[in-house]
Amino acid sequence: MHGGGGWSVGSAAIAISLWMLPADAVVAELAQHVPVVGGAAEAPAVLRANSPEQIRKAQTELRRLDCFNGRIDGKLGDQTRQAVKKFWASAKQPVVEVNITDELISNLAERGDNFCRPPRRFFGFGGRPGGILGLPLPFAPGARPGSIPAPAAQPPSPPAVQ
Repeated sequence: MHGGGGWSVGSAAIAISLWMLPADAVVAELAQHVPVVGGAAEAPAVLRANSPEQIRKAQTELRRLDCFNGRIDGKLGDQTRQAVKKFWASAKQPVVEVNITDELISNLAERGDNFCRPPRRFFGFGGRPGGILGLPLPFAPGARPGSIPAPAAQPPSPPAVQ
């Protein structure tokens, strides 16, 4: 009968293989297999979401992109959620549940300044009635030739006295 002999052979093999490795490799190998008990061990950084540090980074990037005007406080409040949704709308990405992750922060960092600011028109035709300085523009849509009023005639100035 085999009894407990299998355990001793397996334990001996593990002990010998660990003895042959450098000490720091043994610690690293054992640390990977230690279960999380009472929150002592922490999940890898890639899996975390909504930490105060991540939220602060996202708020800083959202402010640079002109999506966020609130305080940079590391809290995921309504203003931060709305700013992320505004960013997604500007980036033409689907709006999903707001979670601040490292992936979102890198996506924000890739964008240029003022990304969320609406584009401004280059030419202001038709924006203000009367054109520049109240005068109609001859090349504005709907303008007719000769529609610019002539300057008012001024009386000639008196000759200078010598």
